Amino acid sequence: MCFSGLLFALIYGIQGRWIDVAVLLLVGLGQVVAFLCFRHGHARAVTSLIMLVAGVSAAEQVYSSIWWWDLLIHFLCTYVLVWIAWNYALRRSPELGRLSRGQRLMMCAITGLVLAVVWEVMELLGFLLVTPDIHIPPLDTLSDVTVGVLGAALVALHRKSR
Repeated sequence: MCFSGLLFALIYGIQGRWIDVAVLLLVGLGQVVAFLCFRHGHARAVTSLIMLVAGVSAAEQVYSSIWWWDLLIHFLCTYVLVWIAWNYALRRSPELGRLSRGQRLMMCAITGLVLAVVWEVMELLGFLLVTPDIHIPPLDTLSDVTVGVLGAALVALHRKSR
């Protein structure tokens, strides 16, 4: 499961779908990072599956078919990316585990905000440099960032480490 993004990148490469290959290579990178940051198979599988669904959804245009899918994926992906970052940070600095819930919530929300903004900048660059098929209206961007921050904040409430 942890390297399925690379398999899908290969499949899309055989089909000559190079933009989708790039997206799935990013998924594969995220899956490798998750594999390295988590010891438990469950955490690796959950993060890998969510990232794979996000990448394949982009490749197969699911975002255009289901209006709320984009929001769900932004929520879940930001959640797993902040979960990975939080777990990595805890390994490097175990004293972070002693932070209050409010402090954890703030750290996770800020990390999620940064990730969500970077994601939206990447979407904008993709729109400008790769394909105009990427939808970037202002309300979509604001909604994506908002649900991303909510997903990130959930990490602080979810668990201290895994």
